[in-house]
Amino acid sequence: MWLSLFPPICLGCGVLLRHDLPLALCSRCRPRQARLPPSLAEDLRIRAVWTYEGPLARAVVALKFNGALALAGPLGRLLADDPRLVEDPEGQPIELVVPTPLHWRRRLARGFDQSEELARWALRHANARHGWAPALGRRVLTRARATRPQTELDAPARERNVEGAFVVKRPELVRDRRVLVLDDVTTTGATTRACMRALDEAGAASVSALTLLRAV
Repeated sequence: MWLSLFPPICLGCGVLLRHDLPLALCSRCRPRQARLPPSLAEDLRIRAVWTYEGPLARAVVALKFNGALALAGPLGRLLADDPRLVEDPEGQPIELVVPTPLHWRRRLARGFDQSEELARWALRHANARHGWAPALGRRVLTRARATRPQTELDAPARERNVEGAFVVKRPELVRDRRVLVLDDVTTTGATTRACMRALDEAGAASVSALTLLRAV
């Protein structure tokens, strides 16, 4: 009921939308956004839905770097539209959603963690739709050391940059559970894979990942 207090808006231009539209873009902005083809949507248990371009890319940038927190709700709704938020690749229910964490210094400077905001909203939308949702694993996973921005590095350097950078602080919440790593954007998948390895080593029953956008 409370979700109706936040009417859906177009992520491209901000106009109000009907609640029954499958994508949070108006008819003018929708043709500017490409969905990933099946061959690119899934890569080593990391699923992404949309290409990192067009109005959704601009919305994610505005959220992360301009503090446009009002966009987290409609972006989270797009994640809730994907069945992988609630089911792993084998069709088993996800039990815990773990956002990809920022280092505490970057989180302090930004004032929030965009992946945590997206996860929180995605699970609220999923609960409104299905009557249940996985638990949100806030601060279950931490970034143990600051790393260089991945955008500055090539693919091999990205893997080295995040190797051992993530630590599971609350393994009791992870052990024997089906866990989903959630993030806003993936490119080579290095950061997401590092998170998945940490959770797997902590004893998760299964680990998969869902990101909103993939840079191709």
